[in-house]
Amino acid sequence: METDRSWNIIYPAYINANHTLKKGRRIPKLSAVENPTYQEIGDVFNSLGLEYVIEPTKHYSRELDRERWQLGRVKVKITDENGKPFNEQVKTKIDLMKYTASMIPKLKSRSSKQSEQQQPSSSNKGKKKKNRK
Repeated sequence: METDRSWNIIYPAYINANHTLKKGRRIPKLSAVENPTYQEIGDVFNSLGLEYVIEPTKHYSRELDRERWQLGRVKVKITDENGKPFNEQVKTKIDLMKYTASMIPKLKSRSSKQSEQQQPSSSNKGKKKKNRK
């Protein structure tokens, strides 16, 4: 892999709505998404057809607690050697972060997690309790 400056690095903290600007968020809170993972970011880059590399063991320096879900980063190429963007939807790193944050809630993995959380665990609803002595 090339180690030149044509690769952009995206940490999940850059697009995390739960982070402040001081903690590393780089896009407006309204554009950000809650607790993104490097896998979800990679899925979005894959759908755009961008060249990317997932580095699951890397850690963002502003993350104080080193929990597993906060690990990882993604290196991505946005432009070719001539500066022409590979995808017309994302011309800059900020465009890429905003687009990624807007697409993560639409991922299948994200929608299945939300539907599980919304379904109440009502195993005892509608059942009468029996008086046992």
